[in-house]
Amino acid sequence: MTIQTLDISPVGRVEGDLDVRVEIEDGYVVNAWTHAELFRGFEIILRGKDPQAGLIVTPRICGICGGSHLTSASWALDTLWGTEVPRNAILARNLGQIVETIQSIPRYFYGLFAIDLTNKKYRNSRFYEEATKRFAAFTGTSYELGVTISAKPVEIYALLGGQWPHSSYMVPGGVMCAPTLTDITRAWSLLEYFRTNWLEPVWLGCSLERYEEIQTYDDFMDWLDEDRKHRESDLGLYWRMGLDIGLDVRFVRSK
Repeated sequence: MTIQTLDISPVGRVEGDLDVRVEIEDGYVVNAWTHAELFRGFEIILRGKDPQAGLIVTPRICGICGGSHLTSASWALDTLWGTEVPRNAILARNLGQIVETIQSIPRYFYGLFAIDLTNKKYRNSRFYEEATKRFAAFTGTSYELGVTISAKPVEIYALLGGQWPHSSYMVPGGVMCAPTLTDITRAWSLLEYFRTNWLEPVWLGCSLERYEEIQTYDDFMDWLDEDRKHRESDLGLYWRMGLDIGLDVRFVRSK
């Protein structure tokens, strides 16, 4: 079967230039690569420093995804020094990485992408009026909710690391935290708040369990047609408007 290669360069609105290449076979992604094109000199800053300086310096690369850089720096030192990380410490690291990723979903979509859908260039779309109502910067109903609620997941990060962003709770060999039952209970309540106040009613229009049943593009389109709430969710609105204004045009070449 022929492998199709999709190149996107650059990917905008990601706080730095990024190239993405995806290989698709039989409708499934079989390989994917990302390449950061922006050099800001952090590698030079770390030259000649104590290796552990990476735990402090690299998370400052970004005010949104500093946890990713801290995770990478920690694992790099673990590999270098051959340290064995306990299972609970791995879970604590992974949880920090996960909740930071979750907060990026509404923050990126509303704050860095969906506002483009309100550009007058798309005023002839039948979805333009609704998109403007929801996604307009600062005044859109979904914009306000999405950007605000994106802070909830990283409250869990702060439970582990004492603060977010720019925590340094991950260290070679493990973490510098010991979550209590109160911390864990608080973390669950924050996730439930995020789920019940935005993820399901606003973003998906269905339960998370129902959405997880989607495995293919056809499944997604069936889900979209299945219920009015799905179609009128923010994800449903974005998808329908995207098709309407031609965002589904693909630049694919055969390998």
